[in-house]
Amino acid sequence: MNGDLVSGYIGAVVAVFFFGTCYVPAKQYPTYDGIIFQWFMCSGILMVGLAWGLLSNNWWQYAEAGLYTFPQGILGGAFFAIANLLIPTVVNNLGLGVGFMLWNATNITMGCLISRFGLFGMNPTVPSRPYLSALGILFMLASIGVYGMIKPTLATMKKPSAGSRSHAGTDELSPLLPTNHTSPERRLTTTGLVLTRLHREDESLKQVLVHPELPNFGPFMMAADVSEHVTLLDHDAEQKRKIVGIIIALLVGAFLSCCLVPYVHWQQACKPSELSSAVLATCNPLNFVFSQCLGIYLTSTVAFLLYSLFHRFVLKRSMPRSVMRPAYMCGVLWAIGLTGQLHSMGRLGFDQAFPLSSIGPAMVSMLWSACYFREIQGPRNQTILAIATTMVCIGTALRVVSQ
Repeated sequence: MNGDLVSGYIGAVVAVFFFGTCYVPAKQYPTYDGIIFQWFMCSGILMVGLAWGLLSNNWWQYAEAGLYTFPQGILGGAFFAIANLLIPTVVNNLGLGVGFMLWNATNITMGCLISRFGLFGMNPTVPSRPYLSALGILFMLASIGVYGMIKPTLATMKKPSAGSRSHAGTDELSPLLPTNHTSPERRLTTTGLVLTRLHREDESLKQVLVHPELPNFGPFMMAADVSEHVTLLDHDAEQKRKIVGIIIALLVGAFLSCCLVPYVHWQQACKPSELSSAVLATCNPLNFVFSQCLGIYLTSTVAFLLYSLFHRFVLKRSMPRSVMRPAYMCGVLWAIGLTGQLHSMGRLGFDQAFPLSSIGPAMVSMLWSACYFREIQGPRNQTILAIATTMVCIGTALRVVSQ
């Protein structure tokens, strides 16, 4: 195995670990409002992009590195941010278990089709053993369904101490409303401030689809985590709601599968320049980090501003809040994973690196839930976890051998 392959697989491991770990800092905190949470998270992502840009920038010559901004990176970052913004709506309409399986299956399937058949202008990648490659993908897809069978025991979120409740809470851990003034129609849960089951069942289809202040969920959170789907009393509205949820889940998977296609276009077109050139092009995959992070932040900020206008002029109430420091740390960890993903794609290629960095983080997230948070308990759940994790490993091994 040559140096590029070793370096590429190390990058893939970094991506899998940090993508799967990125939501751990916020695991035991109520996120309250997902739109605000993801904006704080994207601020952390941008900070890593800026730090890498400053460290790697060529200060002596105009170069395609460091703080150089690639339009393709802005587009790729926008794709990811849009997917991230749509996920809470999918969870609200389908539940996290079904949504997780749909968007991850779509993500992996579309990513493989894009690579195999050269869709969207990419050069097709034909493995030397296509049947083994397809079998590896099937193992990865099947593991998603197996993970969805896990029934976790939810960890208790962190709450403020008794002494801090004696005054109006203004810190990140205090409830959005004081406990002695909380409306009977609302309650504080591990997903933040949400409507009670009775109130949610009576909502119309329009109210469900345009639902503000949904809690945050990410693409790699565990499949059976925290959310309980509340079925509407109106059967027709519930069926339409599921159809809309499925469509949005498929869109989430499509956006996730395409978020690095602009990077591949740049990589295919990039040609290293001479050292004496006015613009120094090195084709280093990490040159793309700042642009991708900037695209994510800009899209997230536009969504945040539109959301604030929606609260101000439509809902006619002030913006809710969300935990800041945990969300920011989530973004920092995610951006470190992005650097590993870009590096692995530069060394291994999209066909090898993308499926691994798509299903691997879900496996890491599950292992965090089982080993650290103790949410996956009992022989049944642990057996399912072991089977699904083994399937991911087998699928990965088959993909490696197929090349």
